[in-house]
Amino acid sequence: MTIITGGIGCGKSVVSQLLRVIGYPVYDCDREARRLMSDDPELRQALCDAFGAETFLSNGTLNKPYLATRIFGDAERLAQMNALVHPAVARDIVRRNAIGHKPLFVETAIYFESGFSRLIPTDHVWCIAAPLELRIERAIARDHSTREKILARIGSQMPQEEKIKKADAVIWNDSTHSVIEQVNEILREEFGTTRL
Repeated sequence: MTIITGGIGCGKSVVSQLLRVIGYPVYDCDREARRLMSDDPELRQALCDAFGAETFLSNGTLNKPYLATRIFGDAERLAQMNALVHPAVARDIVRRNAIGHKPLFVETAIYFESGFSRLIPTDHVWCIAAPLELRIERAIARDHSTREKILARIGSQMPQEEKIKKADAVIWNDSTHSVIEQVNEILREEFGTTRL
């Protein structure tokens, strides 16, 4: 299993999409966490126990505004939610990996911060990196947010330099280096094949 990680605006989704195009399965932790919060009965119950029945609307969907008000600015409650969600995501990743035939790639911005490094078996970690100003520009354009909010989000994550040190491979998504060539080289080194 290979982890694709990196901070906000680094371009993880670009690498993930390249891998999907050539036929590799990619597990998007953010998307799958939202699905599990709604679909996993055990996790649903744990969230209701922790945050109240209002965590879900009458039609069964996650009440995102309500949950956001319960955890926003409250590090303890956020940690409580993560302690419920992250293990459920990890179990789902392990289950998916067990039934697959091709290498499974997992996209997660907070691989090191979330504790996934202790919860799931990993063969390789790829860090997607980009210069800070480019990351800020991308995140502002994507999220329609302010520079200050993006900088605050970047500041809440592990610094890019630390992720690079912990990774097995680094892919620079900086509009200067070819992402395709870098991915091909890493696939050749790690799997003995190039597919792009």
